[in-house]
Amino acid sequence: MSPAITQYEPSPSVEAFLRREKGINAEQTWKNRRTDLKDFEQWWRENNGDDIIHARPLDIEPFFFERADDGYAAKTIKSRYNSLSAFYRYLSQKRELIEESPFESMDRKDYNRFMSGTKKSEITRDKISYVTTEQAEQLAENVANPRLRNELLIKLAFQTGLREGELASIELSDIDRDDRSIKIRAEKTHENRTVYYQPSLDMLLQQWINGGYRDSYSKAGESQYLFLSIHAPKLESARVNKVVKQAAENAGIQETMYVDMAGNERKKITSHALRHGHAVESLKSGIDVRTVQKHLGHAELDMTMRYLQLIEDDVKQSYQQFGSR
Repeated sequence: MSPAITQYEPSPSVEAFLRREKGINAEQTWKNRRTDLKDFEQWWRENNGDDIIHARPLDIEPFFFERADDGYAAKTIKSRYNSLSAFYRYLSQKRELIEESPFESMDRKDYNRFMSGTKKSEITRDKISYVTTEQAEQLAENVANPRLRNELLIKLAFQTGLREGELASIELSDIDRDDRSIKIRAEKTHENRTVYYQPSLDMLLQQWINGGYRDSYSKAGESQYLFLSIHAPKLESARVNKVVKQAAENAGIQETMYVDMAGNERKKITSHALRHGHAVESLKSGIDVRTVQKHLGHAELDMTMRYLQLIEDDVKQSYQQFGSR
């Protein structure tokens, strides 16, 4: 039997906002608002868990970066920005649920590259960036020190499709090494799930946990987490992405997709690209899309279905190249 799909239910504040929008705007505007808020609220629940009325500017910013990296069209990102801005303005000015909209502190020009629709930006974000099996192996072979920890981190990320925050939050007690499973606990949303890894990780886990590597860290005695650092009993979520990007640079397979308005380079191979790669390779291997949805922790099946288009694009490209030989 296929796993049940968790249906999206808007929070009370979103529901009230959409009800008002339906009454004062054209139907298409209301439909756009509904789509935009649904996308953001689902993303927010996956990454934060609490009510979106608590969002701050730096909490919202990654949403636009990820949508750009995932290949969303410029007009779609612009629509998301406008709808979210209207929603938070409604919360602050009409409902007085928040003191100030987070968009008051956000500079729109920082996101103009995402929303301009220029040819350059469309080329760099024409599809979701994902890591192939071969690239994942290259990343694992080219990690920086500490090599064993970082190799395990990358291989586990690719085999499970976990988000960087989920990887950093794995506790030793969450791992069943006989079953090769890991419990992922979403304490805020209570939408817990179990993910599985391959026998190829048995030796690395054995060396890391029982071979003295993890215990060599000064913070090991006070840490319940699988991954830790020299300075802290828990590896920071942002550090996961840095490990992946550095490995890609070392392997010579990293690319700069574009430079945002703040002057930051947006890289093609990230921890998020490993998650995408897990989804694509899972579907290619014949795993049912609903099973992949459950494994990834997607609230809606549509979020998983988009990976099927990548597979179709890959097949199309392969046949085009075959015919040109």
